[in-house]
Amino acid sequence: MKMNKKVLGLLGTGHAITDINQGAIAMFLAFLQPVFALSQTQVGLAMLAFNLSSSIIQPIFGVISDRVRAIWLIPLGCLLAGLGMALTGLSFNYGTLLGAALLSGLGVAAYHPEGSKFARFASGSLKGTGMSLFSVGGNIGFAAGPVLASLFYGLAGLHGSVGFLVLNGIMALFLWAGIPTIAAVGDYGAGSSARRSSSGGVRLDARAMIPVVLLVMVVIMRSWVHMGLVTFLPQYYVHYLHQGGAYAAAITSIFLLAGVFGTLAGGPAADRWGLKTVIIGSMAMTIPLLLLFSRLSGVWVTVAVFLAGFAVISTFSVTVVLGQEMLPNNVGLASGLMLGFGIGMGGVGTTLLGWVADRWGLPMVFEVMIIFPVLGLIIAFFLPGSSALARRQSAV
Repeated sequence: MKMNKKVLGLLGTGHAITDINQGAIAMFLAFLQPVFALSQTQVGLAMLAFNLSSSIIQPIFGVISDRVRAIWLIPLGCLLAGLGMALTGLSFNYGTLLGAALLSGLGVAAYHPEGSKFARFASGSLKGTGMSLFSVGGNIGFAAGPVLASLFYGLAGLHGSVGFLVLNGIMALFLWAGIPTIAAVGDYGAGSSARRSSSGGVRLDARAMIPVVLLVMVVIMRSWVHMGLVTFLPQYYVHYLHQGGAYAAAITSIFLLAGVFGTLAGGPAADRWGLKTVIIGSMAMTIPLLLLFSRLSGVWVTVAVFLAGFAVISTFSVTVVLGQEMLPNNVGLASGLMLGFGIGMGGVGTTLLGWVADRWGLPMVFEVMIIFPVLGLIIAFFLPGSSALARRQSAV
């Protein structure tokens, strides 16, 4: 089956619009903080509510996706993500704010497993390339979230959050109208094993799950580096180097922008050289970049940050595809584990790094962070290669 770029474009755009809410939630909490006189702890709890429902719960939606035909979760997830964000600005107390954050996160969680499953079907034989096109939509949406939040707030204050419902509602209508086309790709491109995936999956034995657990550990290590850099780059430049906020924001944006290019490059590279090879290369490349980061100055810092963003985020789609290859009849569960649980654990890493910063200072954060890709590299060597995956596919 050839790659269906129309379906990938539709799903990737839906991914972008859905993930805009992930980028916007923190900005709207900043706008709401003085209105409700929220403490930093209450702000953190609101973010925790969003992250729990958007990330940790994704494997549950993945299981649902594997047991029943749940293509309707694609437009519904997009709609709920925008509805929850709209309700944040309309909240009348902290309790309703928490409920709105939970609802928005629930929509994000519902979209990803089913969306990534059909993105796999639409990718044909070039699964890495197709998944990178789907994944980059999420990267772009996440980066655009704060900008749109500021724009909507500038236009209508807190009630500007309704703009997200309008945006996501329109996208949900396009997705709903496209369900027959998306479903046809699944029926035609899934093959016998993938059709079993969408109608019930298979029982999982402990031995088969060992490489999946290893992959989740690799994703967690990557997530700790990713979220650690996003969180502590601004802190390092503003509070340690005493640079302006604009410079710190620019450095962080360079890191995220490089991730877009990395995602686009990682998928095709995996199709050519193998999924495991790209993951190992990404971890190996990240280690010296983190070592050099705090020892560089001038334009070389920008170069190092860009290359780090490219390397770290380049495996975003690759790990999803590898998880799906390991669980070919449970691709929804695999997607939920890679996109949700693994990435959602990034909050644990930032908490640990925050403790390091409080105890030993911000520069030590980047020294300690080197441990994560080292561990990820070691674990990655134990992942199945192309030949092992082929044997597993033939045994299904």
